[in-house]
Amino acid sequence: MPQGVNAQTLAYQYEKVLPRISELMQRDHTLWDHIEKRNVETQSSRAMRIPLDILSGGKPAQWNPDGGDAGRGAAIVADYAQLSPVFFTNATEFTKLAEVATDGKEKAVDSVAKRNLEKAVDQIRKFFETLLNTDGSGTLDTVVSVSSNILTVNNANQFQDQQDIQIFSALGGVNRGTATVQSVDANGKQLYLTLAAPVGTAANDLIICAGAPGVAASSLLGLLYHQVDSNTGTWLNLARSSYPGKLKTPHVAMNNFAITPAAIRLGIGLLKRALGVDNPNVDDLVFHLDIDQDAAWENLAIVPSSVIMNQLGGNASQDMLKKNTPETIAGRKKIVSINAKPGRIDGLCLKHWGRGEIQPTGPLEFGGQTLFPVYGGSGGLSGTTISYLWGGFNFFTDNPRAGIFFDSAAVPAGY
Repeated sequence: MPQGVNAQTLAYQYEKVLPRISELMQRDHTLWDHIEKRNVETQSSRAMRIPLDILSGGKPAQWNPDGGDAGRGAAIVADYAQLSPVFFTNATEFTKLAEVATDGKEKAVDSVAKRNLEKAVDQIRKFFETLLNTDGSGTLDTVVSVSSNILTVNNANQFQDQQDIQIFSALGGVNRGTATVQSVDANGKQLYLTLAAPVGTAANDLIICAGAPGVAASSLLGLLYHQVDSNTGTWLNLARSSYPGKLKTPHVAMNNFAITPAAIRLGIGLLKRALGVDNPNVDDLVFHLDIDQDAAWENLAIVPSSVIMNQLGGNASQDMLKKNTPETIAGRKKIVSINAKPGRIDGLCLKHWGRGEIQPTGPLEFGGQTLFPVYGGSGGLSGTTISYLWGGFNFFTDNPRAGIFFDSAAVPAGY
């Protein structure tokens, strides 16, 4: 009589499925969380005006009151910046079979419909986080190198799996075509595309989010748009050249040197010079940076550390690395974001930052319906459901001088 082998018993055996789902991607939205609820202004489709006192008034002079001419006066010169909203969507799609096959605990660990719709909220917030770290053109990063379907970039965390992207030769330049990211390798700094990169893709090409036209100031206006040290170009429809020195942000160029306490102090000093020593913005600063500069700041504290062995208790060597990096820079709070530009630190006075919003981010709705069927080639239903999150807004700061930034700082090895 043949012995009973395992293959003959598979019909009896339960299939074990872990009751938890592990996520192999990140959906950070650190800076977005700090700004999202601040100074939300409801606006129409017309540009919102931001009034500014730009040039000081009065004409101070020494005067001879014994019949001398006191001269004429001057008044404050005011102008206004303008903010226009832009719109964003995030589409989630699944089939009817996937929905009904997972709609109960006796069928699946979790519901495909419920999980996808819930995670879509984090996904679009992650997208907003990436745009907050751009120059307002929708440019997420630049191509470092290309090899068939692999793009090497500076910060792969600026992208998401299955995201559609555009490749431009430059702003206003040639649109080489679109591509879809299959998978993001964050530590490898690479994007794996579903197909070969568009023809002509080369180093220094711009990678722009889907839907953006590829011109300046046409997308969400992020840190690299608002915090600029220049008297040329425009800021919220104001020509910087019209008010030299007034619409630019204090800046320290690190020139590929490592960040230092002296550099931070210099930056704070430049802010004081621009706004005044007693200006409350100096104390309201928070520092926004990537993990590379977070590590660089910690390295400054580790290098001078010393241990006197004969004063240590216990039977183990001293752990020279604390659980977390320093919580502050120059006594001011840090915001560490994996979407921040490597080699850059931004000092932000968040009370000046806000959003002009025409449409709060939420489900796209038609007649109370938020889940929509997809139609097949015949015109009949395809058995697929699609849902959208959408929103219309833009970001502003009402004082571009109330901040500082450090750029081109050395990136520690391995980061």
